[in-house]
Amino acid sequence: MPAGAISEARALCAMRAWRRGVGALEPWSRATPFASAHHYRGRGLTRRADMSTPAPVAQLLHTLPSPEPHTLWIFDLPGPHALWLAYGLRRRFGMATALAWNGWYDPRGALDGREEIPLLLGLGTRVARLRAPRSTCLVFDSLRHTAKAADALDNRYALGEEDAPSLEHLSAMGIRRVRAWVWEAMPEDLGAYLSYLRRRLLVLATEGVGEGG
Repeated sequence: MPAGAISEARALCAMRAWRRGVGALEPWSRATPFASAHHYRGRGLTRRADMSTPAPVAQLLHTLPSPEPHTLWIFDLPGPHALWLAYGLRRRFGMATALAWNGWYDPRGALDGREEIPLLLGLGTRVARLRAPRSTCLVFDSLRHTAKAADALDNRYALGEEDAPSLEHLSAMGIRRVRAWVWEAMPEDLGAYLSYLRRRLLVLATEGVGEGG
């Protein structure tokens, strides 16, 4: 195995930890970021020295209401913040998180994984030690629309029809309401999905949750 490579076993353990408890949302808990971590050669990987929750994420967690059984929570946050939020939700509420991420990380790409991969693995170890989840939510990576340097690989993406559950699937889950929290302004792709959900569900969206941090 090349020096600095991430073993298949380590990536698989992290993926299983994050997926534990997602239940009916498992089809949208993607393997893509974990697969890209396995093939990453460790170039430029960094890790937060304190491995503690960023202040804006802690603030968001503090403002969240108690989960309701018939309400689906959706978050659209930058990858590193999204992972800290997912860990916080598991720790505070016993809530599992379906990481609906289709970005393939590459050290040469717009989505380079320098922060996300260490957090996927490191926080995955913490998540594995927490109690079994009581509910679940859906988390997108808002960095899918990040700016791209001229010489970078363009591995950005937009949400498509297969990246989030249909109304029929949510109905089978017993979902009647949706709460969405968006880091900055509502992106076009997520906005289109929420508009689709409004055909049958009550949807409340809060934008700019990262501005306070």
